[in-house]
Order: sequence, then C-alpha cells, then structure tokens
Amino acid sequence: MIRETVSVNTPDGLHARPAAEFVRAVQLSEHRVMISKGGGAMVRADSILAILGLGLKQGEKMIIEVVGADEKTLRQSLKSIVQAK
Repeated sequence: MIRETVSVNTPDGLHARPAAEFVRAVQLSEHRVMISKGGGAMVRADSILAILGLGLKQGEKMIIEVVGADEKTLRQSLKSIVQAK
C-alpha cells in the first residue's frame, strides 16, 4: 500500500470530467484505490458519486491510497489527472 497527499490543480477542482477520468483509470486497473479530502473519511475511488461527493476544489489537498501490484505507476497516473492545469 502506498499513500500520498496531493494538491488538486484542475481549474474547477475534481468536477465531472476529471472525476470520470480518475474513476476510469481506477476501474481499468486491478487495484483498490481510496481517496479522501484532507484528513477526512476515505471513499472508494471507483465511484464517481463518491468522488464528486467530496467536493474537491482547486488548491485543496487530497489523499490517494493505492493497493495492488503496480501501485506506483497507478498512483502517478491518478496524480497527473488531479494535477493537470
């Protein structure tokens, strides 16, 4: 398991389009991914509703936790989605 805190850099936060891209990446992998807003409760990252429910805005911190065979590669992919400008 790896865990990293990252800043959301997408201009409108983690809204529908980047959230859908994030969910797609998680669903295509064979990993368990959980995310949270700051230090809040963790939610499943394969659920668009769970992600949108966090209401992550630009500049806020989120925690990404990845469990699986190639954790570092998936974590980097997910990180690039939320840090795109």
